[in-house]
Amino acid sequence: MRSRAQINSHPIHPMLVVLPLGLLIGSWIFDLIGKATNNELLWAASYYCAIAGIIAGFCAAIPGLIDWLGVVPPRSSGKKRGLIHAGLNTLALIGFIIVAVRRYSAIAKPGGFELGLMTICIVLLGISGWLGGTLAYRNQIGVDHRYANAGQWKERELDSWERPACNQSELSEGQMMLVRVGGERVVVGRCSEGMVAFSDHCTHKGGSLADGALVGCTVQCPWHGSQFDVHTGRVVAGPAKSKIDVCEIKVEGGEVYASPKTTSEPKAA
Repeated sequence: MRSRAQINSHPIHPMLVVLPLGLLIGSWIFDLIGKATNNELLWAASYYCAIAGIIAGFCAAIPGLIDWLGVVPPRSSGKKRGLIHAGLNTLALIGFIIVAVRRYSAIAKPGGFELGLMTICIVLLGISGWLGGTLAYRNQIGVDHRYANAGQWKERELDSWERPACNQSELSEGQMMLVRVGGERVVVGRCSEGMVAFSDHCTHKGGSLADGALVGCTVQCPWHGSQFDVHTGRVVAGPAKSKIDVCEIKVEGGEVYASPKTTSEPKAA
């Protein structure tokens, strides 16, 4: 779940979103006060804040899109929530673009249509911001919460399951690695009883188990705390109610091979 668009492990998207939020909200406030006081300078400030906010919004969207495509687990509540978050932001930016085009001049007096549309856009930004906070604090997108002995985040992409996922020496007890083959995501880890492999998909809301904690032979999802036995896939503790898929695993010459079972995963609620 570590952000792919980041600077020294700090996600870029949260750094940039404050700019369009502040500028667009400022544009709306300047217009409201300017309308009430008939002040051309405030209308101009609103106009330039809107232009800058639109540009900043598109700049902030780029790292956000990178993380949505490459970090958020597929078929998860986070994926759906991220899509709604992006859609609301896009609608808000389109609304402000319409306002800027209709204004055509920095000192043009805003009409009722422009103020009404801006108000709607600010409401959309508020809802989107709420969803963005949920993505960060509940879905933990871009949050680096490494625990003791977890080591660095490990991820590998293979062209087929015929190739080894990793070498035994790469993982210490309690460490895990996310392995991708096409659209499949499997976690390879070392528990107290040896090497294990299981689906990355938590059956509760679709959280990434590779980003959770492996303690003994139980893995805990980082989103809502569901726990699963990594040997059988059974639920040790909820809120999940369905077991996860476990994979066949073999070790040859120190190389670890994982083979996902062909069973369908329950869809995220």
